[in-house]
Amino acid sequence: MSDPSNIPPNFRDSANPYQAPMNEGVLPPGVSPTGANFAPCPQCQQQVANAVSFSWWGGVLGPKLLTHVKCGFCGHKYNGKTGGSNTLGISIYLGVGVIFGIIVAVMFFM
Repeated sequence: MSDPSNIPPNFRDSANPYQAPMNEGVLPPGVSPTGANFAPCPQCQQQVANAVSFSWWGGVLGPKLLTHVKCGFCGHKYNGKTGGSNTLGISIYLGVGVIFGIIVAVMFFM
């Protein structure tokens, strides 16, 4: 067996090269993984949020128009600019889409 005193000190004190990187945990306040600044979550008051890229109600365009984000801690979805609910905006978005669809259908079948 080799004597541990023969191992160079800088090698002996270094971290295990085979160990997986340690997770640093929580990001500092106001920093999101994407680098964008969003309003704090109305449920947990954390500022780490990610932009929603697709939703069932708005496809790809709707979440971008309403700045729809998802909290990185509790998962609550809200308006990233105001910190409020997007319920009214979603309703208006869907209403305009339905009205537009009806107008196009009427014009097509007349």
